[in-house]
Amino acid sequence: MHIGAIQRLRVNTLLLSLGVLALTLGFNVLLSSSTLDGLATDSILSGYRSCGEHFARGVERGLRFGKFLNAYAGMDDMLAELRHGVQGIDSVQLFDAKGELLYARPDSRPDSGVDDLRAGAEDLKQFSAHAEAPPKARKTPTGYRVLVPLQHNGLAGWVAMEVASAQVDAATRDFLRWSGFLMLATCLAVALILPGWLGLLTGTAEARARLHATLGRLLLVVVGGTQLAYSCGTLALFDGFVERAVRTKAAILAQSVGRDFEYLIHKGVDVAQLKGKEQLLAQLVADNEELRGAALLSPDGVPLATAGSPSRGRHASDVSDAPDAPDAPDAALSVREPLDRYWPSRFRQRQEVMELRLDLDPQVITARVTKLAVDMGTSLVISFLLLLELAKLLGLIAQRSLGAEAGTPPPDQARPRLPHAAQALRVGGFVFFLGYDMGISFIPLLARTLYQPLWGLSEKVVIGLPISAEMVSAGVALLVSGSFTQRYGWHRIYMLGAAAGAAGLLLGGMATGLPMLILARITAGFGFGLVLMASQIGTLEHERAGAGLASVFAGIFSGSICGSAAGAMLAEHLPYQSVLTVGGVVTLFAMRAVLTGRDRATAHAPRTTPPTANAVTTEDAAGTARTPIPSGGMALLKDPRMHLMLLLVGIPVAVCLTGFLHYLLPLMLANAKVDQSDIGRVFMLYGLCFITAGPLLGKWIDRTADKPLFLTLAGLLSGVSLLLAASATGLAGTSAAVVALGLSQCIAAPASMLCILALRSARELGREKTASLYRALERVGQVAGPVLFGAATVVMGTTQVLLVVGGTVCTLALAFQAAWRLSAPRS
Repeated sequence: MHIGAIQRLRVNTLLLSLGVLALTLGFNVLLSSSTLDGLATDSILSGYRSCGEHFARGVERGLRFGKFLNAYAGMDDMLAELRHGVQGIDSVQLFDAKGELLYARPDSRPDSGVDDLRAGAEDLKQFSAHAEAPPKARKTPTGYRVLVPLQHNGLAGWVAMEVASAQVDAATRDFLRWSGFLMLATCLAVALILPGWLGLLTGTAEARARLHATLGRLLLVVVGGTQLAYSCGTLALFDGFVERAVRTKAAILAQSVGRDFEYLIHKGVDVAQLKGKEQLLAQLVADNEELRGAALLSPDGVPLATAGSPSRGRHASDVSDAPDAPDAPDAALSVREPLDRYWPSRFRQRQEVMELRLDLDPQVITARVTKLAVDMGTSLVISFLLLLELAKLLGLIAQRSLGAEAGTPPPDQARPRLPHAAQALRVGGFVFFLGYDMGISFIPLLARTLYQPLWGLSEKVVIGLPISAEMVSAGVALLVSGSFTQRYGWHRIYMLGAAAGAAGLLLGGMATGLPMLILARITAGFGFGLVLMASQIGTLEHERAGAGLASVFAGIFSGSICGSAAGAMLAEHLPYQSVLTVGGVVTLFAMRAVLTGRDRATAHAPRTTPPTANAVTTEDAAGTARTPIPSGGMALLKDPRMHLMLLLVGIPVAVCLTGFLHYLLPLMLANAKVDQSDIGRVFMLYGLCFITAGPLLGKWIDRTADKPLFLTLAGLLSGVSLLLAASATGLAGTSAAVVALGLSQCIAAPASMLCILALRSARELGREKTASLYRALERVGQVAGPVLFGAATVVMGTTQVLLVVGGTVCTLALAFQAAWRLSAPRS
């Protein structure tokens, strides 16, 4: 064995493994840091907003007692107290309802009049756009601008607080630093362990002969195991930093409320006997979900006022009924603010007279960590599937690098192996659809954001046009791909399809309007059709075509579910166009994967088929084989049994697929306020049906003589899926509908091909052309699905559409079964 080949194999395996590891860990870092950034920002800024609302309630009381906002006595001191009383507030401004600046602390600069006018106008636009709720904080060059409305007979004005970014971004910055160290340590550990293990796997001829099988286990154990360990470490870090962010918010609230109590103490008010302090604490707890309780305590721990319920936390103790609450088991989840008596003399020290304690709700922290854990679990599933496909690619590289030695297993383990082309097409299919389906869960949502009136059509119809245009383009590609492949070879058609798919996704990433998005989906759909047909033709050339097709489709749907889930999670943190750009870059790597498995002797040679190769063995209704008949003619298009299949099952099932799964489902879930990542996980269920149940259903169909019965079952399952969606009241019911639709498609894909190829008229075109033509005709239903569902929802409600279409599809499936039996040829 040539030593250089073994060394190249080890280096390639090490580099590819580290690349996949760095890619998946980088994705996890992006996911967790973006999630923490959003949680920390929202939590801390909501603390500042709560301080502003507390200040606004005091101003509103003065307005109700007859004070005027533009001549409010003591307002300058009140704003100064708000600014200095809470750490992190750089400046405070107060505007009237017209956007005119009335007060500012610190005082506005002499040359800042234009900036103040611009800021006031921008604030007023936000209040106009958010009439029902206060606008969200917006990012500024120096931090964040938090707006709090002042209500008195309508909008009387607002308070604008400029919050320093350092206070808000500290948690995310530190988390990124620790995550980077953890990621570097993980990669170094793999880089040290993997070479030694690879040396054992390639050290002897016997070990190299089993390399195609042992590589998968190696990657799962070493790379997958380190990813799992990294995810656990990241979750532990995340838990600590989420608690830190919640503590920061509680400290802000404690500072704001504590200053009010200290003001009363300084005035000589006996706070212990003061009425209304319980209501103030109760309001504080009610306004902030991170708090489960609040208490005002004397220096010896005796509660003077309490609010909150122990049922909101995980622990049984609570300050309202436990004088020794400061020593309770959950004291670590509390924020304490000492309240002091201070004197005008600088020679007298401040004296603590009571303590304000805010108890954090651990369930809020747990819920936020759990959400990230679910996302990272999904990411682990994606990475494990990616590792399995990487093992297939490395096995192919090993066979090509080590030659006959690696391709000859020991006699006790000998078994037929897929050809190079089929293995490469599986990896290529995984990579292509990993990138292509990153946008599957949000294309209608992106179309809705880019909506503009078009051709006088309603909005719901227009936003379905990108999917319909994509399906039309894919249907054209499927129709012409057979002729192109015969002329140029499937390798070139695959490369053209991958390039077109990437171009369409990149164009979608640059889309600024709906026409551009439609053009992008047309380009991507054409590439999709070419890749899909080239993948099938590439495996049909070989002896084990059935096993090759099953392997290719397993890779395709693995990539699809990974792409849909990854794209949905990225879409929660990046713009939709950016996710499409990422998908476009990923699809380009499919070209390299397929080139790895290319047979140099026939890579660019047009495929030549003997005249007898297109002969089709037909069957009668009972499954009895008939004599092969030469190909040629257009009898298939005139065959009434083909029309029965197409009109009663093929097109209705296709309408359900694109109309419900690709168009209506994302809109339904988005309207139900379902997170984008959960939408992606729902789409994963559809692909998992093909990976898990698809092979079993395929074997069942092969063993059963009555193939049309399975077409009837496919139609019934499609209709039932819509009925389940119509009656669903939560995510579980919707998931059941997606599973039913996935099982329907698992049955329809092989059963329709077996039934159409069993017709006597199929002899006129041959097996490949018959399959290509029928798939192109089925595209009519996929094209019409989004448009039909969009138009129907304009006339009827969503639930009514699902009920009507679901019942119709079930009825057509039963009609097909009866018509097929009646039209069976007589023996």
